[in-house]
Amino acid sequence: MENKFKEKRAAVSNSIWSDWRDQLRESELVGLHQRLEKMEREMLLDWLQWHNPKGNYTDRKCIENGVQQLSKLKAIEYIYKEILRFHMKRKYNAFSNTRVQLMFNN
Repeated sequence: MENKFKEKRAAVSNSIWSDWRDQLRESELVGLHQRLEKMEREMLLDWLQWHNPKGNYTDRKCIENGVQQLSKLKAIEYIYKEILRFHMKRKYNAFSNTRVQLMFNN
């Protein structure tokens, strides 16, 4: 009985909205900056808050912590850097998990 409850709760917590965030994170780098510029500031802040829940990205959290509110340009910059970091990390892990055979000339 408990497992069924956990399954339903997990299904509800994985809402449709998490889908676009994952897709944005895994999207191609070509044209990403233009795609981010077309998005609304609130969506950008929502993505940043989803990516790093401990960060001061939403207006409410910025006001509570006495930090200047994040502009749309800064949000685009942060998201682009995080997605770039994600892609570089994935490429590095893919490369480091492959077998490398070294050949030496004696």
